[in-house]
Amino acid sequence: MKNRKMLTFGLAAGLVALVGTCLVAQEKQTEAAEKAKQPAAAEKAKEPATRTQVETSVTTNGTMVTERRRETTTTTDADGNVVATCTSESLQTYPVGETATAGVVAAPGAKEEPVNTDTFLGLKFGDVFKVDEKNLMRDEDEPSLVCAKFTPVKALAGFEDYFAYLTPKTHKIAMVRACAKKAIEPTNGNWRRHYLVEALEKRYRTWARSISWTHPYYRLNVAPGRSVTACLAGATEDYEAVICAWDANVTRLADEERRALDEEARKAAEKSRDKRMQDALDAF
Repeated sequence: MKNRKMLTFGLAAGLVALVGTCLVAQEKQTEAAEKAKQPAAAEKAKEPATRTQVETSVTTNGTMVTERRRETTTTTDADGNVVATCTSESLQTYPVGETATAGVVAAPGAKEEPVNTDTFLGLKFGDVFKVDEKNLMRDEDEPSLVCAKFTPVKALAGFEDYFAYLTPKTHKIAMVRACAKKAIEPTNGNWRRHYLVEALEKRYRTWARSISWTHPYYRLNVAPGRSVTACLAGATEDYEAVICAWDANVTRLADEERRALDEEARKAAEKSRDKRMQDALDAF
């Protein structure tokens, strides 16, 4: 009987020890998991945070209505310090009784027609541009594309040169540019948005964003994969003002065609070299 009691006591003690060991192991696993989460949480805390604030106002002097929109995007670090700030302001005026630009400041109950983003300055993205190969040019800033001058049906005041940027093999229109050798000065006063930017906003019914601290440089995302930019001063070495529209899908096609052409040229050069080497071998 005594031995049975000692055996029972031993089993109970062993069971308690085993449970204690399991609890300790579980606590260690939980502690290790928490420690593993801490670096990830710390890294996430270090990521910058971005906050966008939009302010709008409508005023009238009895005859004209003025609508203003100010969008401020602020990026802060983990400690709350501001590391970057971007502000875009828009303004439009119209007589009392009329409506604002549809889609930019939409009138209540207004019926909007679909915006045509397929064309720019009369050229349609993806169409084949018929041009003599001798008239094609290369632009160092767009290595995958070739370009050619064209004359639009209706020219922009102050813009002298117009370029269609094409895929290198099939010559499909990927990008269209209007270029001016002199900066286009606004005609509506410093207190209003540049008339070209306002015209683009009304054309596409979307807001233009300022994308440069040093230049009057704006961008409009007009449709998925399609954008328009307008730099109105200091655009390039040759032109002060450049307005550019492009289609991302066609530009990707241009990259594919350029890689295929480069591969064809490499194979042709390799074949030519092999032939010249064989000719030299025969001569030796």
